[in-house]
Amino acid sequence: MRLKNDTENFAASFNITPPYQMRVIHSSKLIYPREIYQRGVQRKRVELIAADFNEYVANEPKISFRNGKYYVVDGQHTIEARILRNGGRALPILCKVYTGMTMQQEALLFAEQNGHSAPLSAGIKLRAKVAGDDAPSKEFLAATNRVGLAFNYDSLQLSDYRISCVGTALKLYNEMGEKIYCESLRLIVAAWDGKPDSFRASVLRGMMHFVELYHGEFSEERLVRALGSVHPMEIYRVGRDNPAKLPGWKKYVFPIYMAYNGKGRKDALPMKF
Repeated sequence: MRLKNDTENFAASFNITPPYQMRVIHSSKLIYPREIYQRGVQRKRVELIAADFNEYVANEPKISFRNGKYYVVDGQHTIEARILRNGGRALPILCKVYTGMTMQQEALLFAEQNGHSAPLSAGIKLRAKVAGDDAPSKEFLAATNRVGLAFNYDSLQLSDYRISCVGTALKLYNEMGEKIYCESLRLIVAAWDGKPDSFRASVLRGMMHFVELYHGEFSEERLVRALGSVHPMEIYRVGRDNPAKLPGWKKYVFPIYMAYNGKGRKDALPMKF
């Protein structure tokens, strides 16, 4: 039995107007805006999709038709999988095409993708939201930039003056507020000269909670001097081994607290955690 394709009449009967049109577009005309908000293609994911490809569950790529060009908002791995299955040759692909969208709207749509899409990393999502003029995301980025730091959006590789654990940084920014966030980052830079290991999640958690707990009570000069003689990896190691048996973030505050107080008792901070 052949099913009658009456989708348009069915939708019309319920007054449903989708925000897109279904169009067949040749893959050679599809553009991935990677330098703005789109992520890079993961070859292993493409091969996995191609090997287990099923037309009954495959989603149509979401495309924005803007300035006479077709920009891929979602579905680039599915597109590449179809090309791979076609022997690496470009081919016509059925797509959902949106019109009238700005680049900023595209970026925000990309940032909010759900369903069967590959999960976005915190860095990629932040970059997309910044490109989409999302105010809180731009404020978070601006606060980070003000202390001389940037983000590694699409890589977990550690590098000088760049934060790779974007999700951790954003969570702390939202929890602590901009003042504590910026003050803590400034102290990290002063103590370790922007070295990659100083921007590990363990160091960020330990420093920001330390600054929050003892704000206005500690000497910045003493803290920077004390931490400068301790490798930032030591904070991670002590937290991992957790000799004081402290829960959660407290195990990362402990080595910073101990470094600050040192062996002497003069002007030592009380333990508040």
